[in-house]
Amino acid sequence: MNFDIIYKDVTGSTNDDVWDLANHGAHPGVAVRALRQESGRGQWKTRPWVSPEGGLYFSVLLEPRIPEEEFPSMSPRLAEAVARIVRSIAGVTENEIWVKPANDVMCEAGKLCGMSLDAKDGKVVLGVGVNVFHPKEPIVTDGRNVAAYVCDLGTEESRSLPFANALSNPLLRVQYLDAVMQGLLGAIDLELSAIECEHI
Repeated sequence: MNFDIIYKDVTGSTNDDVWDLANHGAHPGVAVRALRQESGRGQWKTRPWVSPEGGLYFSVLLEPRIPEEEFPSMSPRLAEAVARIVRSIAGVTENEIWVKPANDVMCEAGKLCGMSLDAKDGKVVLGVGVNVFHPKEPIVTDGRNVAAYVCDLGTEESRSLPFANALSNPLLRVQYLDAVMQGLLGAIDLELSAIECEHI
């Protein structure tokens, strides 16, 4: 898949942005990344996804070549693809980062990443929100999904060098978040291809 990424500092919802692009004829692979969302939401539409600066928030348009009734089954598979990238960043194992059905990426401290899949007319907008660095103000939840942060995981020795550099240099963090998004998009693309191959 060829990705065409639009970068924003602030937006309401990257999912809404991508649907707007899709409604105007955008091709699969178009994505929107924001440093902060003002109206982000999770898989459960009644629960907002709080999206302060420090996290990675993006949505991407997919057009899976599988029956539409099978779209929900993609959710845990794509979540596991995201979890693999997050584990590699922090240098931790499946015992320390795992997927809670259907698509929450978790660690002992709480929720690291949430995802949403919105489907319509054979298209899917996949939204991903990852708590990478601590925001200026703590995220307050209702207690069901306590926020956890990738930057708190692993050790100095286990973390990838780019991640370690971003931890020590705030000026590198936006560049790092964008590099992580590229890795996540690649993992999502590979997993989607595997899912499609299983339906041939």
